[in-house]
Formats: sequence, structure tokens, C-alpha cells
Amino acid sequence: MDAVARDQDRALKRPYRRLLLEWSVILCFAGGIAAALAWTGGAQRLDNQIYDRLIRWRAPPVDPRIQIVAIDDDSLKRLGVWPWGRDLHARLIERLSQAGAALIAYDVLFIEPTPDDEMLGHALSHGSPVIAPMLFQAPGSNGAAVDAVSPIQQVRAHAQIGHVDLEADSDGLIRHINLSESAGVNAPVPHLMELAYRRIEGHPSPAFAPHGAPVLLPYAKQTGAFPTVPFASVLAGEVPDVFLRGKIVLVGATATGVGDRYPTPLPGGAAMPGVELQAHLLNAMLAGRMIRAMPPLWLALISVLPVLALMLGFWRWTPAMALRCSIAAILLVLGGSAASLLLAGWWVPPGAMLAGLLLAYPLWGWRRLQAISDYVDAEIARFAAEKDLAVPHRTRALPTDVIEAQTLQLAGAIDRIRDIRRFATDTIEHLPDAVLVAGVDERVTLANAAAIAMMGDHMTGFLLSDILATITLERHEDEITTGDGRRVAIARARLEHANGQHSGWIVRLVDITPIREAERTREEVLQLLSHDMRSPQASIITMVEGPQGADLPRDMANRIARHARRTMTLADGFVQLARAQAAPFEPVEIMLADMLIEAADDLYPLAREKGVAITLEGTEDPVFLMAEPQMLLRAFTNLIDNAVKYSPQGTVITCAIRPGPGEEEAQVSIRDQGEGMPETVRRNLFGRFVAGGGVSGGKREKRSAGLGLAFVKTVMDRHGATIDCESGPDGTCFTMTFVTLPEEPMPFEDEA
Repeated sequence: MDAVARDQDRALKRPYRRLLLEWSVILCFAGGIAAALAWTGGAQRLDNQIYDRLIRWRAPPVDPRIQIVAIDDDSLKRLGVWPWGRDLHARLIERLSQAGAALIAYDVLFIEPTPDDEMLGHALSHGSPVIAPMLFQAPGSNGAAVDAVSPIQQVRAHAQIGHVDLEADSDGLIRHINLSESAGVNAPVPHLMELAYRRIEGHPSPAFAPHGAPVLLPYAKQTGAFPTVPFASVLAGEVPDVFLRGKIVLVGATATGVGDRYPTPLPGGAAMPGVELQAHLLNAMLAGRMIRAMPPLWLALISVLPVLALMLGFWRWTPAMALRCSIAAILLVLGGSAASLLLAGWWVPPGAMLAGLLLAYPLWGWRRLQAISDYVDAEIARFAAEKDLAVPHRTRALPTDVIEAQTLQLAGAIDRIRDIRRFATDTIEHLPDAVLVAGVDERVTLANAAAIAMMGDHMTGFLLSDILATITLERHEDEITTGDGRRVAIARARLEHANGQHSGWIVRLVDITPIREAERTREEVLQLLSHDMRSPQASIITMVEGPQGADLPRDMANRIARHARRTMTLADGFVQLARAQAAPFEPVEIMLADMLIEAADDLYPLAREKGVAITLEGTEDPVFLMAEPQMLLRAFTNLIDNAVKYSPQGTVITCAIRPGPGEEEAQVSIRDQGEGMPETVRRNLFGRFVAGGGVSGGKREKRSAGLGLAFVKTVMDRHGATIDCESGPDGTCFTMTFVTLPEEPMPFEDEA
């Protein structure tokens, strides 16, 4: 691949590298935001909204074993204002025990000692199992966050102690419950309802962990879901034992202004008394519907995964597909979170993941569109700067904004491409010669009308070799003979992309039948000139110079013979020139001096007869070149022959071989000592039929046929040589410069 192709390749990779960098930045940013929101709970408001709507589908059924005994407004009217004496609580515990309650969970704090504590202790020790709460109060003493305040000694001695501490979420609603609390005490304290569950089931609840994270409470479907009876009614015996037997009795305050009330996510938004909230917690535990929350670390890691998957998909998706997949990813996150909550009891908050997805798609879409816009602008500018075919440009309306300007530029570039493609297609289609276009695999992709006329219209998709085989009768290199006798020349050119990569082939098939017919006719003409025309001229010469011409005047006989010889020379020169111009170049390795010596030897008798000497210089050095021996010999012979013809008696013709101006060049010069040639001759020295065309001399007893120097120039051109002529009063010199073969080092002989 050349430098241009490498530059184009780098230009194509540059936007890709930039896009990869921006993709990485967006992934880190969107993924980091998702992880940070998951770790810090920054999306808790959205998560709570989703959770509150989903949790209704996991609401546990109401356990019929749970019974609330309420310290309500009616009981306060009947038993007096709050707080009541411990004797009333002792009597209630005795009444519930007599009725056969399975467990009593007393959501009332017994912290301050009173005179009736012994009575309460007696009831606790002789009745049904009782669990009671302890108090965590803040701020604690001695710098502690909270202090743990235990119940009175009688309660501690005869009841299990659990905590009832609750902590609201950021929106003030109670969703999370700590089933274990260790603040201010040596050992973790289970929740009051955890103790109740253990009493009933005989083992810790599945959601309990000594130091675990808070669990989520799935409420029953509505407030007031659990059967409730007034404290005073139970104490007065107004509630039949059958309603209390085997029940888990939760005792707590529901009266206005007495006890705590907590806002919950249940419909209606009414505050819920603490004892009812404890009933919802115990009900969910008994139903196995408690919800575990995903730990923040794991949630942060999981929140990055949808962003990563979406960003990876962006590399392969179209914009429309990316939008659809982004919406699908959002729905999948919501569906996965819902399925995890409702089916597995794990709450995986989707807010952080949704935030990451909602960030990733617009950011990537924006950066990709910007990168594409920049790339399109650059490519349009490059395309506009490139030279192309002379195709007129179309005119378009003026843009009103940047996007429209880019759109119009792109549309203009596409129009130009279409016009150029149409121009090229029409050009190929209307060529008079058959043209086939094939891919790298040499299967035809396009054929013009001339090709279809020559070979038929079923070529697309077939191999070039198979198509040519169907019309070929004979083949000689790049030329074939068709079945109908036509001669067709085949020329193939390599097609390349703009970056230099091979893209296919274009094959041109030219009908050269007329050319071959003309060549055959020319050969016949040359044969006529070289044989049929020579024979009568030779007969004329024989007749005028033999006994038959004795009766002719000698002057007339000599003139007839001279004209006949000139005709033979002209025919011979024309034949040689025509063959030199048309014959293929077939060189062999020769020694230059051999050709020059042989030419001089051939002209030696003629030169001696005229009294002209021929000398050789520089023929001792071996100079080799690739040449056609017969052509080169005849060229040297023509030059020396002309020099002999037009040199005065007693002069010298010098034939020399000397080094050329270049490193691997040699010069051959043929110099005479004649009177030079006229300016009119020098102007068209190597033209055809230029009489006396080339060599100086004085009196011109003999006239040239005018083809000798034209033949010499043709031979020089065939050999890639140059020929120059200098002519003046002191003579004429022809200098020929040849490209020689490099000298090979002489091998060293082994010493004896």
C-alpha cells in the first residue's frame, strides 16, 4: 500500500479512535453515576415510588392467629386515663392466659418501678409466654449515640425482651425494619416480632441476621386488616375465650394521643399505631414474605451492567435499533426488579440503573451524531476538493441553519456521486468496443451493449474465462479468433479503490479483424514489391547489359539499367522500412563492435573502388547490448553506404565507438569529409522519399531513393536509441547513442 493509501487508512481510523475514546468516557460517566447513586441511595425517592407500587402485589394474606388487644379510646373511658396501674396489665395477662392465648406480645414499656410490679411479675411467671420491649433512647450518655433502657426487673425475669425500634426512610415512611439491634448493648437484641416468630416456629426467621442489613416490610393490603378487641372488653370478660385461644395476642396502644403512630406506604396514607405495625411485621414473617434489600456494594456493581451492555450494543446497532434497545433495556430493568421482588423476595432498586441508561443513550447519541457530522463535513470537503470528471454541478436552495446546510452538502455530494456514476456507466455503455467489468474474483458485474451484442446478455455472475471460452475458436496470447472468423484483441486493466486496494478488472475486447486484414494486404504488397516487382527489373537489367542490348545506344542502355536498379533499390528500401515499423521487437544480446565491423567490411569494396578509406576506432572494447542484429547491421550499412556515395575521392570515413554520456551508454559515430548537406535537406532529414536525404558530398552523380535514413531512424527508435546529425563544410557526422548491458565482473582464475 502506497503513502496515499496509508494516509487514507489513517484518516479513516482517526474518527474511529475518537469515537472509541468518547465511548469509553460516556461508559465511565454513565456507569459511574449509576454506581454512585446505587451506593449512596441517591435515587431512593424514585426507588420508593416503584417499590410502593410493586409491593402491593406481594402483600401477605392475614394470618388468622394474630389478634390485637387495643388500648383504645373506649378502654381509656372505661378504665381511666393513661398510664394505668400495673395491676390492670397483670389482670389482662392472667385473662389471656386463662383463655389459652399461645403467646402475648406486650408492646408497652415497663421502665419505671411501681408498687404493683410484684403483681405483674406474678402474672408473667404463671401465665402464657410473654415478650416485652426495651427502650433505645437518644442521645445516649457519655457520648454514646443511644442508651438501651431495659424493663423493670420483674419483666426481665419472666419475659423475653426485644426491641421495637423503628427508623423512617427519607420520605418519613416506614419500609425498613431492623430485626437485630445492637446499639448500647453488649449483644444484639432481636426485634420483638422476631422473638414472637421464634416462639411460634421454634427457629429464627429466614430474614434474620445478627448484624444484617434492615429488611423490607411487605404490609398487608390495608390498614385495620387484623382483628382487634378493646383492652377493657377483654379484661371485663366480654370477649369469648374462643376468640383468644391459640392466638398470638399483640397488646398495644391505638388511642388518640397514646403511643406512637407511623406513616406507611399503604393507600390512604393514615398513620398506623405501633402495635398494628408490629402485627404487619409478624404477619409477613409468618407468611415468609419478608423482603431483603440488595447490599449497596452489590447494587453498585449490578447497576453498571445494564449501562455496559447498552454501550456495547451501540457499536452494532443502528440509531433506530439503539432507541428500541434502550427502551427495551429500561423495561427489562423494571421487569427484572419487579420479578426479583415478587418472585424471589429480593429488592433490587432500579433507579440507579435507569439513571445510567437514561444518561448513556442521549450522550452516546449526541456524541455519535456529532462525530458523524464532523466526519461527513470533512469527507464532503475532501470530496469537493478532489478532481473528478467534468460533470456539471447541480444547484440547490440556500440553507437556513447548520443542520440543513450539512444535509444540503451531503445531498450535493451524493448527487455528484450519482452523476459521476451515471457518466461513467453511460461512457462504458456507449463505447464502440465490448467492455466487461469484473470483481476481484473475476466474475462479471457489468457488460456494455457492444459486449452483449458480441457474447449475449447472460454474463453477469459468470467467470471471465468461461465467457471468453464460449466465443473462442483459437487463442494466441491476448488475441482470439471467434467462431465466425473475427479476430478480437483482449486488453485487461486493474481497477482500484481510492485507497489503492484492488477492486476488480475492466476487460476490453476490440474487433481487430480489419487491422489483421490490412496487415495481410500489406504483407501481400510487400511480397509484390520484394519479389514480383524485382523480377521484371532484374530482367530489364539483364537485357540491356547482355547481348540483347547490343543494338541499343550505350548511353541509353546505361540509363535504363540505372533506373531499373533505382527502382529495385526503392522497392527493397520500402519493404525493409515497412517491416521495421511493423515487425515485433525481438532482440538478442550482441557485441556492438561486431555490427559496425561487419557493415564496414560489406562496404569496403565499394569504398576502394571510389578511392575512399574506411577506418574503425574503439572496436577493441567489448560493448554489449540487446538488439536485432539484421536491423542494426542494415542501419549501419545504410549510413556507411551514403557516406561512401557522397565522399570525394581520397577522403576518409571514420567509424568509431566511444563511451556515452550516461553510465551504461555507448555512442557510435560515422563521419565523412564531404561538403555537407543543404539546409533544405537537414530540415526533414529522416523523412520518407527525401532525395539525397542525408549525407554530405560534392557532386551527386547518384541520387538516393530517400528511404535509407528513414529506415535508420526507425531502427534507432525500435532500439530505444537516439540519432543526431551534424553537417558542415568539413563533412557530416551521424552519432547514435545506445543503452548497453551492465558489465559483468571477470571471474578470477584459480592459481595453479
